[in-house]
Amino acid sequence: MRLGELPDEYDSVVCLTYVGQRPLMVRNRKRAWEFPGGHRESGEDLWATARREAWEEAGAILGELRLMGHYVLAKGHITVVTHAQVVALEPLSGHFETVEVREFDRLPSDAELSWSDGLYAHLIRVLGLPGAPEDPQGSR
Repeated sequence: MRLGELPDEYDSVVCLTYVGQRPLMVRNRKRAWEFPGGHRESGEDLWATARREAWEEAGAILGELRLMGHYVLAKGHITVVTHAQVVALEPLSGHFETVEVREFDRLPSDAELSWSDGLYAHLIRVLGLPGAPEDPQGSR
């Protein structure tokens, strides 16, 4: 994770969405729990991508967006990480891949997340955001 840095090029944006101190996540129809995010569309800046994905996937209207940094996956895929408070939730349209939207006190276990690599827990710990699961091994 490269904190506070915006790369020259990126493929996607993820938004760490919160309602107060609670992470707001979506349950993807084909995967599991995750933060809203996805590929940017042609002509979109990262702010527009984050807002569109949060609305499409969670029905979330976001307050001020903050750039948190970015990460690069092993295959070179670059994702920009943003953070925002949710100021309103609208009903889902049913046209997208989300089957449920929920607030959590702590992130679900790795087994309940779309990706079991610990990335979400790592991100919110490094960024000092609430909701990280207990880390008994002190890793990440």
